[in-house]
Amino acid sequence: MTPKSLTDTILSLKQHTAQIIEISNQSSDDVIPHDIREMALTELLEIEHTIEHIEHIKASLNTAINALDTDNKYLLKDALFSAMHAINHQSPVRSFDKYESAPSLAG
Repeated sequence: MTPKSLTDTILSLKQHTAQIIEISNQSSDDVIPHDIREMALTELLEIEHTIEHIEHIKASLNTAINALDTDNKYLLKDALFSAMHAINHQSPVRSFDKYESAPSLAG
């Protein structure tokens, strides 16, 4: 079995969830209970949010790559912090600034 990318996996989950919703809309209430239908709709919204999240991370990482190409360490730092923030859902704990100002680490 070929490993899928995270994006492929999420898109596959989205497709399966959409199929569940479609089947539930075509079936009687006895076949697929209302609760399952509601859970599928909720999952579909979560999947959409996750896709948006991944797109933000991809954009931040592309910005970081471009910053490397132009040797722009501040843009690189901002892009990486943005990606880490998106991954962790929080601000990074440490900053490169404190290392840049440390005399022992000056290059």
